[in-house]
Parts: sequence; C-alpha cells; structure tokens
Amino acid sequence: MRSYPRRLWAAVALLALALAGCSGNDLQSFDQTSTAPAPARSTARPAATPVAEGAAARPVSQQATPIPENVQQQLDAEEQVVVNVFDRVGPAVVKIETERGLGSGFLIDKNGYIVTNNHVIADSQSGQVLVSFSGLFQTVGKVVGAVPVEFGDSEQSRVGQRTIAIGNPLGQDRTVTTGIISAVGREIDENGQGQGGYRIGGAIQTDAAINPGNSGGPLLDSRGRVLGMNTAILSESGASSGIGFAVPANLIVKVAPALIDRGSYDHPWLGVALQDVTTYEAKKNHLPSAGVLIAPDPNVGRDSPAFQAGLRNQAILTAINGTAATSSNQVIAFLELNTKAGDTVTLTLVENNGQQRDLKAQLGARPHVEDRGQQ
Repeated sequence: MRSYPRRLWAAVALLALALAGCSGNDLQSFDQTSTAPAPARSTARPAATPVAEGAAARPVSQQATPIPENVQQQLDAEEQVVVNVFDRVGPAVVKIETERGLGSGFLIDKNGYIVTNNHVIADSQSGQVLVSFSGLFQTVGKVVGAVPVEFGDSEQSRVGQRTIAIGNPLGQDRTVTTGIISAVGREIDENGQGQGGYRIGGAIQTDAAINPGNSGGPLLDSRGRVLGMNTAILSESGASSGIGFAVPANLIVKVAPALIDRGSYDHPWLGVALQDVTTYEAKKNHLPSAGVLIAPDPNVGRDSPAFQAGLRNQAILTAINGTAATSSNQVIAFLELNTKAGDTVTLTLVENNGQQRDLKAQLGARPHVEDRGQQ
C-alpha cells in the first residue's frame, strides 16, 4: 500500500442524512425562482429554500440580495460566473454541527437527503446532528447510513478547469472560494494518516482554499454543477494551508442511493496489493513487463477473491476486462465504477516467466471497517 508521510486531515466516508421535521412536500415547496442545479450525471436536483412545519410554516427566504444594476455592470465575466454559481447553489449548502465539531453538506434531492463526509458526523453520539440552512431555517438530521468512500472517476474533469467551493470553513457560514483543478486521478489513504488501509482513487485535486468546516461541501464547476465533495487537505505543516482533494460526483451518485435504501454499500473487492511498474523499473528488477504489479494481499490471505481465483504469486497486470491497466489507481477506479460485488472480471497477467494468461476472478464485497479486525 502506498502511504503519505505528510499529514492529511480527512476521514473519507460518505454520509446520508434525513432531515427531521421536514416532509417531502415541505422541501418541494421551495421558492420556484431558485434554480439549484443537479449533481453531475444525476437526475436529482438539490432542493433549495426548505420550509419549516407547524403554525408558522412559511418559506424561509433563500434568495440572494439583488445586485444593484450599477454594481452588476462593474463585474467582469469571471466575477459574474462565481456570483451566479453562489446565488444558485448556496441555498442547497448546509452547515452540519455535532457535539464536538462542524462541517458542510449539500442537498441531493427534494426529500431532504444530504451528503457529507463521515468524519463530519463521526463525533455524533446520538446519531443526530444539527443542520442549518441559510436564513433562519434549522433542523435536526438523522444519520441513515455511512460507508467508506474509496474511488472516484475524474474522466469528465480537466486540469485547469475552474473550481468553486462553497462551505462553512472554521464555522463561517456559506463561504465561497475559487481555484482550478490542479490534477485528476489522485490517491489518498482511507484513514488519512498514512498507515495503510484501503485507498481512494481518482480524487480531484484543487487549489481552491479548503479548511476544516469545508469538508462535505460541494466543489462546483463554472456552470454550478457538482464536480465533487471536498474531503481532505494534504499539508506538510499540519495546518489547513495545503492541497485540497474532492471525491468525484459520480461516486457520490452511485453510493448515496444505496445508503438511503439500505444504510450500507458493498464496494467491489479483489483483495490484492498493487504497485505501478515503469519500463525502467521492470528492467531494473527483472520483471517481465511494465504495468501494474499484482499479488494477493498478505493481510487477507486465503480469503482474497484473487487468491481463491488462483493468483498465488506476483505477476504483472496489463489489462482488466480488456481495458489496459495503466496504473494502480486506474485499476481501483475501474473496479469501483464499472463493477459490483459478485461480478466476475478477467485479469490479463504476465507471469514472471513471460507467459501471458487470463485469470477470471469473482469480486467479493470489501470488508466493512468494523469487520476488519476480525480477519
């Protein structure tokens, strides 16, 4: 497993919250002038302007203060993009508070479901958290499910693309910061401490300022579409001035429905150790080919799906289901986004003797956090 010697503040999980005291009808009666956009590749639209129940059940104004015409004319095109995105999406971004901390989240539908990172609500002993929208609307959210997030697909994101982050850094309500996508296809460790464990592949790297309290908030493009969920900071000093990472939106769209329906999600699992091998490294170490070095995970042993399929020694993985294996992160992301537990995949291997063979392996369900110590 690759580990980072530098500190990451992050827990890496996805949460679904159900809002208490709000019916689906309430959340659907939001101000019709608001046009909060849908997350990428999802038909769901984050609800804006929720309504409180009871005798005083009236819409809470979520509209941004109108910009005077003379001021609006002074905004250049770049500034107007950010203003428009904040006005549209800001009402769907919430502050989440527990007994010991705070973070951000955002609505993914009109039924009151919110996604955020698991570490935002990890300190909630009661299973309930305080959720605050803009204006004075505040209610209680109940945790309905949490699952470790490991992989993202950054295929539709491009380096240099504008990013806009909205969240509650250090408790400051609905703060907007801007930047660009600095890199795609990054990896971070699941526990954020460089101590092994499963990895998050395909993370989006951004230079938009992200601080504690931003975690769980959306990372948006210039059209107001959700690119990902702000998750982690890589920092040499341990302070919050570092490199930001976000879990891509299509992973959220895939996992969140399972959390809502079942309270859990089974990630496809091969049970292997992976390491990238360049042409230089292959020659230097007398390996048969460049590619991804694959071997049964020694921490899993005979329970590894790959071991049960017949993988006993290390080999070079060159393709999976006919798709070229270009990096360990690409393999991890491919499995996560294109397969499910129980599927059979074909691994194209080059053995140490140079012979190529196809190995068919049935994917298992990745062990849940609470079960790992029992292996």
